[in-house]
Amino acid sequence: MRDSLPEDEIAARIEAALYSAGRPLSVEELIRASGTNSKEKTQRVVNELVKKTNSTFKAIQIAQLEDGTYVFQLRPEYTPLVRKFAQHPLIASSALKTLSYIAYEQPVTSKRLVQIRGSQ
Repeated sequence: MRDSLPEDEIAARIEAALYSAGRPLSVEELIRASGTNSKEKTQRVVNELVKKTNSTFKAIQIAQLEDGTYVFQLRPEYTPLVRKFAQHPLIASSALKTLSYIAYEQPVTSKRLVQIRGSQ
């Protein structure tokens, strides 16, 4: 990791990590994503990114949660609006159940899978 990255590149890396993670990220994870070894520099850039994002965008925000993690999320007041636009899951519920069974019971044979889940 390098400490010589410009702050706009550090901010872009943190923003990309928060956007793509789909879950809250710890400061340590943001430090790794930032490309720098400096906790202070990363924290300063995160704080600036939070202010900039929250003042620029109306429907999305970067929020710091009670446990100190950060998350890129939709503002709560827009949740009812977007529910009707939300996509269906990429994996069907039956496939997800089968994958869960495989993960829990592995190793599992296809014969056993057919016995448990059926042949559909």
